[in-house]
Amino acid sequence: MSAAAERHAEILKLARLLGRDPGTIAYMAEVPAADIRELREQVAEVLFSASHVTLGRLAAASRLLPVGLVAKIGEHAFGPVLSARIAGMLDPGRAMEMAGKLPVGFLAEVAMNIDPRRASDVIARVPARQVAQITAELARREEYVAMGRFVAYLPPEGIAAAVEAMDDEALLRVAFVLESKERLHELVSLLPEARIDGILDAAARAHLWMEALDLLANLDDSQRREFAKRTGTRDAGVVDSLVQSARELELWPTLLPLAADLEPEAQERVADSVRKLDLEASERERVLDYARTQGLLDGLGPLLRAVEGGG
Repeated sequence: MSAAAERHAEILKLARLLGRDPGTIAYMAEVPAADIRELREQVAEVLFSASHVTLGRLAAASRLLPVGLVAKIGEHAFGPVLSARIAGMLDPGRAMEMAGKLPVGFLAEVAMNIDPRRASDVIARVPARQVAQITAELARREEYVAMGRFVAYLPPEGIAAAVEAMDDEALLRVAFVLESKERLHELVSLLPEARIDGILDAAARAHLWMEALDLLANLDDSQRREFAKRTGTRDAGVVDSLVQSARELELWPTLLPLAADLEPEAQERVADSVRKLDLEASERERVLDYARTQGLLDGLGPLLRAVEGGG
């Protein structure tokens, strides 16, 4: 993940935690991602530790009441925020019984406000059918950060259900803010070729190449090669969009390894897009430095010549 992409992802996550528009804290783009993450964790600790003793007593008292009654109290008296705070204190089996009696909209709001670290045992037990319903509702609300926070705690069947419930753009946005990027290869392994094509088209359509290239940077070699292969089959508009974004967002260090995995004909298409940019001398030198540092000069073929300014 590039430093800029990592900072952007952390700003999105902090803004969601604070209930703010990301644009209002855009000034943090100059702050190291590790510092933003530390601030986010400190804020989360304050928010989720407040009234811990009182909430613990409420959770203990709930064991004395019928599950159906507790579910109604949670929905109509406590509301989703307080219910989210208590969720991690409940017996996981009992919590699942309650969830079965609550509407999907309410469960989605609980998911938006829950701290997955404190409720990991509960999240791991959510049935795949319910995961799909909650994911679809969160995607409808564009709550990508919320989805990215709890996907890491789902079992394989839950991840499969979540992936199936998301469209290609939502999948890209969720992958970008995923808390555990090491599970991205597992998520991508579930995708057929058609969905890989859809992700590439969504990246071009919604200007999400930072998110798409970050996804590729976290995959294993065989998955990256598959994405490279599919990239080479997309139309010129998609390739032009990718190359233009690499220039605007300084994503060359992530794009170049992808380009090195392309077949010669596909590399030529990328080279054509690079020629359209009419790179300045300083830009050409930066790209060449990236390629040289990563040991890619011999693998870029026509793309290297395009960057150098040749034919």
